[in-house]
Amino acid sequence: MRAILLKILKICVPIAVYILIWQLLSMLVGSRLLLLPSPIDTLQAMKEIVISESGWQSIGMTVLRILCGYFLGCAVGAAFAVLTSHFHFFEWLLKPFRSLIKTTPITSFALILLVSIVSGVVPVIVAMIVVVPMIWQTTEEAIKNRSVQLSEMAKIYLRPWQKLRYVSLPQILPPFFASASTALGFAWKAVITAEILALPKLGIGRQMQFHKIHIEIPELFAWTLLVIVLSVALEYTFRFILKKAGQRYD
Repeated sequence: MRAILLKILKICVPIAVYILIWQLLSMLVGSRLLLLPSPIDTLQAMKEIVISESGWQSIGMTVLRILCGYFLGCAVGAAFAVLTSHFHFFEWLLKPFRSLIKTTPITSFALILLVSIVSGVVPVIVAMIVVVPMIWQTTEEAIKNRSVQLSEMAKIYLRPWQKLRYVSLPQILPPFFASASTALGFAWKAVITAEILALPKLGIGRQMQFHKIHIEIPELFAWTLLVIVLSVALEYTFRFILKKAGQRYD
């Protein structure tokens, strides 16, 4: 019981300190310069978002885009990893492509895609592009770093599917799951950024851009806070699922 209370305190005390600092800063500059709304104003604006149908529609569409882009990125990244780790030709051909997508800014991808793709699809593709190199590189390294001795023994004593199940996957999946967990946070940032630029019909990014243009600062902070809460909740849920799945291969 004591350990649980300590854990709760470690979470709640920093949050309380941050809220207090936020309130003090808001009292100093917020009302005069419209820079920083108070926590109460932000929570009130968040309440209005949560009880509105359009708010939930925007949240639902953004989460859907994130999940679609994320899972597509994981699948494509894993496929590229298999190709580049087994075939030198594909490694030579595709490695510059991986470096290109890793170094190109998200905004550049979004703006280029807007020329020829429907605005609602752009965030999905941008999220996929962000996730692919992370999954690709980690999975490729895991495949290349497999134990040669175990693989040779497996060829003698195990069938191909048994070798994959009992030898290869236990070495590849833990790094893959770790990379997939990290990539989810980047997918969130990519989708929100792309929505702000692409302005699809529904989405959190569109709402943030709307309130920024109309200088509705409490609403802008409320959407930002909602993004943080949703991102953390989804990331912890995925980490729990991936951890449970990874335990089977430890």
